[in-house]
Amino acid sequence: MPFFLFCIAIMFSAVAAAQEQKVLVVHSYHQGFFWTDSIQRGFDQQLEGHQLDTRVLYLDSKRSQSQHFFSQLESLYRTKLSEEHFDAIVVSDNNALALMQRLSSVIKDTPVIFSGINNYHPALHQGLKATGVIEDVDLSANLALIERLHPTHKQILIVSDHSVTGAALRAQIEDFLDDNPAYRDKIRHLVPETVDDLKQQVSQMNIDNVVLFWTYYRDIHGNVATDKDWRDINQASNAPLFMVHDIGLGHGAVGGVIQTGYRQGFEAAKLLAQVLDNPQQSLPAIVRAESDIKLDYQSVVRWGLGAEQEASSVFFNKPVEFTERYAREIKLFGSVLVAMTIVIMLLSYYLHRIRRSESIARESQTILESVFDQSMQYMGILDQHGLLKSGNDRLQSLLNHQDMRVDRPLWHHKNWSEEARQLLANYFQSNHRQVSTFETEIWSKEHGAMVLEVSLKPFSQQVANQEQYLFEARDITSRKAMEDKLYQRESSLRNYYEQQPVMMVTLDNNNRIQEVNRFAQQLLGYQPLDMLGHRLREFYSDEKALIPRQVLLQPQQVMHGVWRREIEYRHADGHRVWVRENIRPLRDSDQLLIVGEDITETKKLAKQLEYQARYDLLTDTYNRNYFELELQTALREVESHRRVHAMLYLDLDQLKVLNDTVGHDAGDAAIQFCASMLEEVLPYNAVLARMGGDEFAVLLKDCDEHGAINVAKQIITTLSEQLFRWEDTQLFMSCSVGIRIIDHTAETPQMVHAQADSACHVAKEQGRNRYNLFSLDNEELQRRQLEMQSVNLVHEALSSKRLELFAQRIVNLSGEGSPLCFEILVRIRDAQGNYLSPGVFIPASERYNIAHWIDKQVITQTLEWFEARPEIVEKLGRCAINLSGQSMGNQEFIDFLLERLQSSSIPCEKICLEITETAAMSNIDQALGFFTRVRTLGCLIALDDFGSGLSSFGYLKQLPVDIVKIDGLFVRDINVNEMDRVMVRSINDLAKQMGKVTVAEFVENDQVRELLIELGVDYGQGYGIGHPKPLADLVDELQQL
Repeated sequence: MPFFLFCIAIMFSAVAAAQEQKVLVVHSYHQGFFWTDSIQRGFDQQLEGHQLDTRVLYLDSKRSQSQHFFSQLESLYRTKLSEEHFDAIVVSDNNALALMQRLSSVIKDTPVIFSGINNYHPALHQGLKATGVIEDVDLSANLALIERLHPTHKQILIVSDHSVTGAALRAQIEDFLDDNPAYRDKIRHLVPETVDDLKQQVSQMNIDNVVLFWTYYRDIHGNVATDKDWRDINQASNAPLFMVHDIGLGHGAVGGVIQTGYRQGFEAAKLLAQVLDNPQQSLPAIVRAESDIKLDYQSVVRWGLGAEQEASSVFFNKPVEFTERYAREIKLFGSVLVAMTIVIMLLSYYLHRIRRSESIARESQTILESVFDQSMQYMGILDQHGLLKSGNDRLQSLLNHQDMRVDRPLWHHKNWSEEARQLLANYFQSNHRQVSTFETEIWSKEHGAMVLEVSLKPFSQQVANQEQYLFEARDITSRKAMEDKLYQRESSLRNYYEQQPVMMVTLDNNNRIQEVNRFAQQLLGYQPLDMLGHRLREFYSDEKALIPRQVLLQPQQVMHGVWRREIEYRHADGHRVWVRENIRPLRDSDQLLIVGEDITETKKLAKQLEYQARYDLLTDTYNRNYFELELQTALREVESHRRVHAMLYLDLDQLKVLNDTVGHDAGDAAIQFCASMLEEVLPYNAVLARMGGDEFAVLLKDCDEHGAINVAKQIITTLSEQLFRWEDTQLFMSCSVGIRIIDHTAETPQMVHAQADSACHVAKEQGRNRYNLFSLDNEELQRRQLEMQSVNLVHEALSSKRLELFAQRIVNLSGEGSPLCFEILVRIRDAQGNYLSPGVFIPASERYNIAHWIDKQVITQTLEWFEARPEIVEKLGRCAINLSGQSMGNQEFIDFLLERLQSSSIPCEKICLEITETAAMSNIDQALGFFTRVRTLGCLIALDDFGSGLSSFGYLKQLPVDIVKIDGLFVRDINVNEMDRVMVRSINDLAKQMGKVTVAEFVENDQVRELLIELGVDYGQGYGIGHPKPLADLVDELQQL
């Protein structure tokens, strides 16, 4: 047996050893060197708790750097690594990594994790399976810190030693100076031969110099600097000393953007853990150790450096306040004080408990004596013959009567019922007297008839060699009355169950029907005997449907402890009945209560609604919603560039005429007729949908451009050749078709829809009864699409109040009057933040009848802007606002305009409303009425773009306008076109004779301006006078004039 246990112990030890992973750690420098010890400390702390067999070796290459020494190291480690295998190798600094690279043939695939690497390049570990942590000294960050702390310095001396690392760092600094020539005159190298030379040089510096220690751990003789050397250097220096490593911190150096050996070791250990935990995965990526700003507070104060902007967390060696300096002693004293206080309180509490225990002991006897009498039960002690030896007050009161005798057994008292006497007598006459409980009746002179629950219990020990029994009786009269009420309530509930207007079924634990109410019988058409004892599944239409107890296993169907589902039952006469079941487990039994609601009609309605959600009720084709879903699917199918579909958008040409002349019934019949013709023509896999009104859409699956055009031609031909008849009316139908090929250029369903619609509109404009194929290069389609997009932008800008007010200056050519004269313009930005051309969105807004909304918003914003700036209103000469022809014919807008002008604090005579000549001429009676009402308020009226109409001069005398704006078409070239100059002179002279003020548009240079002055034109407006600008900017500019 001992031998067996010994074998088991050996086996577990071998397993544990097999699981322990071996790691070799090789440091470039000697043990005791601050940087190396910091790396090892960070490495050990990160791996604390890991089961690793770690072997740490030191190369001592800081003190010995000869080629012979490195050759000996290579030979030694080649032998070691050939004889012993490690799961991973960790190296610190460049010399150890270089040694591993030379031993790559021996190391092979063993992971190598490096840290503290200067001047990193992938070639440093070429041939190795390596990753690690780079020592990335941030020279830029250190220089920036020096600039912040000591902005008046004139020269920065960067110290490096005579080691291989020092030479590499000087080359790195030269590369930095090549990339940052601004520092070349400020930075120079300082490479002292010994520590004493370094002390002498820093002692000869002054506050205008800054010394940045990068590396000086080894002098030219191979001696390594000690902590005492660092203290002596800092004491001797007459210039502030900065560091890039933490090796000199605490000895008087100011600090810097520090790379710590601890972080190098910590990060390397993290990478090692990842490599060992996942040996089959590729190595983690190389990481750069972060640098931290660390500043010695005493040194910052010593040199008077400006460190106010630095975070308090970067300082160390701050003066410690009394509470911080003696925090440990204060805590210890407080802890002792608290402990003593607690001990005193515990002693006081213990003494109080003793005194209280004594008091409780004295009271307990009294309590025990009184509890017997104070009990709410009837209690007494009986001897073995049933005689009452002792009883509490309640029992005495219950049994007390005039002829009561205590020498008789308890059941001889006359208040007991006959049943009670017999039960008590039988108990004491039996030989086996165990605990007995029974219910009986007794009469009380105080309460009348009572029901008691009597309990007799023998004492476990005899008293004076006699058996004694505890008699307890509890009044359960109220409980019995409650039970009677519950029985009556159960009968009432049974009646309620029976009369409920819903199906109610109770199932036992075998899923058989225990109870069923009358409504369920009527709903399913069965008699009670046909249902009771049967399984509920027998009445389902689908006998494979889940039984109720299986439904309870479906958590998604539960809500507040009730499982719900909809299921189809079979009526006795064979027809189907849909029932919404609510299944609830009954807590006090293993039964299920099923409450069912007849939803047969609801199901029929839902089926009808489902049909309506997919189909058009007039034509029985698909509706718009279903078509949009199919279009989304089609777009996903073409993402692979392997399939191409097509969408046709159809608009019937003559339907409005048919509706207006014959009636809408005829129009509906025509739509049905066209739908049936389309279904006959289209391929079997095409999706036909009525989009609304007289518009249809067709989705052709796997159809290229040639196929889509053929289908469109066939549709147009079929409708044109089929005669539609309605009563006495006969009509050949026709349609316009827009085609959009659905390929990788189609982005969204909305875009495809809009582009097909645009192509359809172009087909209509080209003469109807034809098709048009959408192309991204089609200028007409692009124009229409741009208009539609601009309309959307207008809607968005109006809803979010994003219309931007611009203004263009109007100048008095005579040089008189207020400089604050301008015309209000409106701008809108697109999704990219670029301004949309008014030449696009203004005509589009008029085409889609939303121009009056823009006018309303512009009027509102303009008046609110001026009302908030009364000081500008006083200087204002004239503010012109353009109105569209639609606004002039919109009564709602006119009422809004008049009300807003009347309620505004801005004088109406400073407001000029501009209407284009074309808009005014299109409905001159309407224009006359509008001009008259507005001028009544005092506003000025300007006739814009005058001269563009064919009968401008004839109508000018009829219109009550104050200002005539000469169309820029005639103005801009008057310096080179004699005919334009004659036209401008004629318009100006005629307007002057009628008492009108004239304004020339498109004044784009000084030559045109001078000619306008010669012609006697009053005002000028154009790029030659001023470009449109945001309203606020233009007003600020004009106020400076």
